[in-house]
Amino acid sequence: MSVSNEETTPSIEYIDGPMLPHLLPSRTTTSLVPIITPPLATQTTASEEADAQQYLLVPNAQRIIVRSAHHGKRVCTLVPTGDQSIHAVTLVWLPVRGEEDDNADDDDDEGHDEEDSGEWVAVAGCSDGTLQEWSITKVTAKSNEEVAPRRVFQLACTKTESAKMIHLSSPVSDAGLASSLFEEKGGAPLYGLISGTGKKAKKNSSCVVSCLIPPFDDKGDNETEQSIDLKRLVSTKVLKSSMSRDEKTRLRKSHVCLKKGDSIFGLKAAYRPSSLAASVDTMDYEVEDERANSVSQGDLFLVVCASRGFVIYRESIKSSSSKQEDGEMVHFELPMKSSYQSKEQSAFSSIAISPDTKNLALGRISGHMEILDDVFDNVAKYLNSQNKGQDVDQQQQQQHPETVTVRKSVHWHTNPVRALAFLADSGRHKGNSGSVISGGEESVLVTWQLDRDFHRPSHFVSRVGQGGILHTLCCMHTGKIVVFCSDNSVQCFHGANYERLWTEQGIASMMLHEAGVIKCSEKEHEINKGTVLMSKDPITGLPILANLPGAPGMVHWYDPKSASVVGTLEVSPYNRVSRRDPRVDPNIPTPTVTHIAIGQDGKDMITVDTVWTENTSVGRECTLVGPQGDEAPMSVCTSIKFYTFSDVKGRKSDQRKHRQGDLSMSYELVSSMASPHGREGEVCALAISPDGETACTLSRQEDAFRIWSKNTTYSPSGVASFMWKCLYKVKTPAGFANLLSQNNYSSPGQNLVCFSSDGSVLSVCYGTHVTLWDHSSATLLNSLSSDQGIRHLHFLTKNDDFLLMTSESQVVIKSPFGGAGQSCYLGNDEWSVDMSAFGRDAKISSVIPFGDSGLGAKGFFAVSVALDNGEETVVMVVDRSERGVACMKDTDNLMYWRIKGGVSSLCVNECIGSGVELLAITDDCRMLSLTVGIRKAESVLNLKRQSTSISRTQAPVLQVGPEVDSQPIKKRKLSTMPRGTGKAQQFETGFEFPSLSGKFITSFLSRKGNRHG
Repeated sequence: MSVSNEETTPSIEYIDGPMLPHLLPSRTTTSLVPIITPPLATQTTASEEADAQQYLLVPNAQRIIVRSAHHGKRVCTLVPTGDQSIHAVTLVWLPVRGEEDDNADDDDDEGHDEEDSGEWVAVAGCSDGTLQEWSITKVTAKSNEEVAPRRVFQLACTKTESAKMIHLSSPVSDAGLASSLFEEKGGAPLYGLISGTGKKAKKNSSCVVSCLIPPFDDKGDNETEQSIDLKRLVSTKVLKSSMSRDEKTRLRKSHVCLKKGDSIFGLKAAYRPSSLAASVDTMDYEVEDERANSVSQGDLFLVVCASRGFVIYRESIKSSSSKQEDGEMVHFELPMKSSYQSKEQSAFSSIAISPDTKNLALGRISGHMEILDDVFDNVAKYLNSQNKGQDVDQQQQQQHPETVTVRKSVHWHTNPVRALAFLADSGRHKGNSGSVISGGEESVLVTWQLDRDFHRPSHFVSRVGQGGILHTLCCMHTGKIVVFCSDNSVQCFHGANYERLWTEQGIASMMLHEAGVIKCSEKEHEINKGTVLMSKDPITGLPILANLPGAPGMVHWYDPKSASVVGTLEVSPYNRVSRRDPRVDPNIPTPTVTHIAIGQDGKDMITVDTVWTENTSVGRECTLVGPQGDEAPMSVCTSIKFYTFSDVKGRKSDQRKHRQGDLSMSYELVSSMASPHGREGEVCALAISPDGETACTLSRQEDAFRIWSKNTTYSPSGVASFMWKCLYKVKTPAGFANLLSQNNYSSPGQNLVCFSSDGSVLSVCYGTHVTLWDHSSATLLNSLSSDQGIRHLHFLTKNDDFLLMTSESQVVIKSPFGGAGQSCYLGNDEWSVDMSAFGRDAKISSVIPFGDSGLGAKGFFAVSVALDNGEETVVMVVDRSERGVACMKDTDNLMYWRIKGGVSSLCVNECIGSGVELLAITDDCRMLSLTVGIRKAESVLNLKRQSTSISRTQAPVLQVGPEVDSQPIKKRKLSTMPRGTGKAQQFETGFEFPSLSGKFITSFLSRKGNRHG
């Protein structure tokens, strides 16, 4: 069968990554926030209102993920041109100009829906200073594709050289209001905050601007790249403490004034027609014709919120003169009423505007929430009184909105209020803001009713996600509540009974808390939890992910085709609120699944986790250091847990209550042991035999490894029960003393112990040495050595059980027995490769064998090498027999990829014939698909590929090192302590191994039989 050129060219596909930007306690919020669209009718069902769909726009720095608001599945992906970063995203309504509009008769427009002649578009501000536009209605028809922008707008600003739009907001969310406003202003109004360098002063400055997005012409007369003018509304200014009060007052009339060290984190625009302002208190009934006549008159409000104050900017629109008045603004500071809160604690952290543009909700770092009643009406009245030309006397000074606006303050959250949203009431008061929902690090969705009992919450939804709540959206059409959490999950709740309707979980790539600081040997350093663990599940065929930053104590089963988590297993629960006062108390680190091992059939799984506790009587004692240097004694408790796949009838099922959308896997905990290597001992390596009957753990602190065995018993009804126990521990042999403790490199991603393909031989790594053991009798068989400290150790194919050893920069292939100058089944195939061909700072970050199928049967394996301190990574498939990078069959295309950033984990997803698909997890937790020789047309995502074709002549030359003689075999005394005995038993071994001509297992068993004979 012929293979197309596209299949033989190595390609990189983006599968999943952070759904939203990282948000740690050191940052208040981000300008990249999710958006929910109004109901949009597809082209095939435009006349059927019941088939209208709503979508969620979930942006991150690289792309915008479009999801269905009805089931949460990914629809398509919006990718900016030029590999630019996204800074801000908003939704804008645009009219569509076509031939039917030119020939339309006035009588035909009667009863015509405004949305039929317009469309909703997504506009993103990018790092190159452009605005890029996508039509939501059209891109959703391109299912599961990466979509390029329809138009790109270059920003033209007269006073700024390089302007970057870092905040964006559109004032309307209703097509009818947007259409009338568009006609009055001559374009779709868009407001933003730009940052750039001035042409004269050459200093970085920021200012609030507005622009008009031109309509799109369906006749095809549009230019892909256009230029739009920015109107400078007001600039920002930092107030100095030495300024006088009069000088500050003068600056506040023409600038958005900030305090020292303050920054703008939120920008919200809203449009209130004059009919809405006139009847803000009596909105029960309204004639539609009257509303249509006055819809183009009103006020455009823009709220610019910083950490220690906010500004409300207003533009008035008068349809009688068809002229827009110059904008005016009012500054608010709103200090906390309580004197016990510091300036940092009283800072704002979130903001929301009610749907009727009446109230304003503010969240604070301290966990307080405030509602400003009728604040926009008070601002309008105050500015109107200022425009009458009268002198501002003391009586008018008292009419400042900050003085007359009623503030409702409540407090429930312990941590900062990260998410705020207004709920829309149904019935005759539809459109009014009757309730507010809030969320934060506690992962509790709190509902507040504005009309009654506002001093306490009316409803709670606890444990919404593994991480804290980042954003909330409320649909004004269906009443649904959409919640985004820091564990990269999005969930939808019913607005009436709070039932969870659906949930979608991506890769939990966000760190839930700032890294804890521990004190060790009088030095303070952050806790390093290592890399993400990824392996292949033999039962489901899906990757298993552990040690994810946003899923502490969890194991996830991830489906690359649907780009979502399809199964979870909670290994160690934890308290999400781990400190009382973020200013003083240290942040208790979250649990960590440091190791995971699964048998060849997937029925047996073992995990090792560490949990921090205030109970200093258990585990290894440590000292946590708070933000202000306060120390807190803690303990780290290590546990090993054994699971079995519970697919047999009669087993006890999980009795915990599950909600709609929970994805618990069918694994049953059969055995567990705390501190398996003693109170001070941590587990630095874990391995399980292919048959799932034996396991091994290694500890540096105990300076020993332990062998675990599974016992199976059957009940009278034939139901099997499993129990694991420790058979014995083996102390480090005298010849390798201190080598294990001297290896400072320790990471959950390393492999220091492994079993052979038949499970009869165990290899244990001690620094630069590898020992081979018969684990059934605790007998040392042989030892091998390397020039550098070994970090990864693997037995390769069952046809020739050679050892693959990798260090910081070397890959070494060795025979388990024999070596240079000896006759062995590998012959002269022992070799080593130094990755210094890529540069002096080249470091091996991950290595994975291909198993026994496809290329794996030929001894192929994949290696990732980090370059330039992790700025770039090369991933290559190595052919053991050719001692170099493998090529596709009958081509010169190398199996070789270059990836921006570091790669922490690799996994073989498919290996069919001469083709392979690798899954790579980067340091920032993006999942990439590296394919060559496999057709991906059946992939659900159908994303565009990035070609990385490299010919044989372009590949770097890898230096093959000399063969190293094996160490002479010495007699060693091994101290083993079987479980239940108090005396150490002495075993001696020192016989010379024969020259093996076949598989070493067969020869070893025959040798052993002759000895006992």
